[in-house]
This record gives sequence, C-alpha cells and structure tokens, in this order.
Amino acid sequence: MSQQPYERLVALAAHLTTNEPMDAWTWSALWDYSTTVVGLPRPEDIVEITHLWVDSPEGWGSADVALLARLETGCWVTCVAWCDTTGWDCRSGVDWRTNETRESAIALGLDKQSRAHLGLALPGEE
Repeated sequence: MSQQPYERLVALAAHLTTNEPMDAWTWSALWDYSTTVVGLPRPEDIVEITHLWVDSPEGWGSADVALLARLETGCWVTCVAWCDTTGWDCRSGVDWRTNETRESAIALGLDKQSRAHLGLALPGEE
C-alpha cells in the first residue's frame, strides 16, 4: 500500500497534541502489524480522528498508541497498540475494534489505561 493513505491520517491528526510524533510510518505499522481479523478498517475509511495518544515509555524506539476515530459509515473505531524498543516487527501488539456508537467504542474498544490517557474515563474510573 502506498504512503498516501497514511499521510492523510497524519494530516487528520495534526490538530491533536501527542508526546511523540505520529508519522506516516507509525500509522502504517498499525495496519502492517495488526492481528485484527474482523473489523479492521481501511485507512481511507477514517474521516475524523477525535482522540490520539502516542508515547514512548523508554524515550526511544518503543511506542504506545491509543486512538478513537469516526469512520465514513458513521461507526467508530479504536486502536490500542504498542511496541517495545525492538520495534513493531519484533515485540508488539495492535488491536483495532469497530463499534456502532462512540460510547460503545470507548467502553468496549479501549482498555482502562487507554481511556485514561485519552481523557475518556468511564464513570467510576476517575
């Protein structure tokens, strides 16, 4: 796949502040290393990225990513991903989940830690 869909995602997320940059290569890794079989959206189906958190816990080479986005269909998609300092192709995990509503995506598609990083904690998680 060309970089174009990923560069479009960089532009869609440009208004969001993250601890680490989310460049086209990192966006592509979310698809290239995903283990999601059902519900994996195409990059071009994402029309809005409402929340994005990117950090490198070790400060180099590793990445933690959480996001909430709206699809062209009106459904909502989440992604929770990580890689250690060996990179995406060695030790990593990428989980995409699609839900019909924003509320379902937050509750069912994100873990507690990701919700906290995105400022989307459920009642009682504060």
